[in-house]
Amino acid sequence: MRRTLWNTTGSALAAILVMGLSACSDSTNPSGGALISAPEANDIGEAVADEVDQSVGALTVEDVAATPPGTSCATVSGSSDTDGDGAPDLATYTFALPACSWTGFRGGTLEITGSVDISDPTPSVFDFAYQATLHDLQFKFTGPQGDLSFTAVRNGTRVLTGNASGIALSNNITVDRTFPVRQPASVSHNLLLTFTPAQGESVALGQPLPDGTFEKSGTLTWSRGSTTRTFAVTTVEPLVWDASCTTDRKIASGEIHATLGGGGYIKTVWNGCGQDPVRTFVPAS
Repeated sequence: MRRTLWNTTGSALAAILVMGLSACSDSTNPSGGALISAPEANDIGEAVADEVDQSVGALTVEDVAATPPGTSCATVSGSSDTDGDGAPDLATYTFALPACSWTGFRGGTLEITGSVDISDPTPSVFDFAYQATLHDLQFKFTGPQGDLSFTAVRNGTRVLTGNASGIALSNNITVDRTFPVRQPASVSHNLLLTFTPAQGESVALGQPLPDGTFEKSGTLTWSRGSTTRTFAVTTVEPLVWDASCTTDRKIASGEIHATLGGGGYIKTVWNGCGQDPVRTFVPAS
């Protein structure tokens, strides 16, 4: 039985594992009163938004790297699936060029390389569970404009649990990001993404994700040069998943805050199916 919880979002980035939402501090400014420039706020907000998109895609086994819709480029070693739930007992998905390269992805080019080990933590039970370990999983996006391009390399783990009433993806991922016009940065995600089906809906193996809502929580640590900032990530308005949306961006609305210990926060807002979220930095009052 092939496992497809829903169609991949085809986005680009990753990370997540549950943590308490205690106050977090900016290591370069313990009072938390630091101002963040617009370009840096955009980069951090983009990391938050991309992680949401890719985490949604990672809720499928065969699309664990969130490749573009309708594509499958990985070579797979190992196919044993004792319980027949679609999660292999243990398999390695290897992504390589030229197979894992797409022209026209969001107006540019996307290349994926690296590998992911997939295992079933409950190999004798037919369920939703799987664990993924990422090894130098690289996304290289060359955008239509140079300042939109980036390279992101992920290492770490993702663990999926849940049932028909809801599922959760915990991630403990580090992403090393490089840009053509700014210094490189490192992002450590320790977050949880949960999905709750809309009333009257349910999650089913082998079926697309129904309408519902996502919530994201945990911590994110951003490092660039000598500056390190740690944020508490909270969902202010649940992210509404529109199953009828025909693009790879199916979040129709919602708002997430990444907050420093002093109260300043980066706000990421989704305003419609198929649209990029808007990111802004709100200083502490």
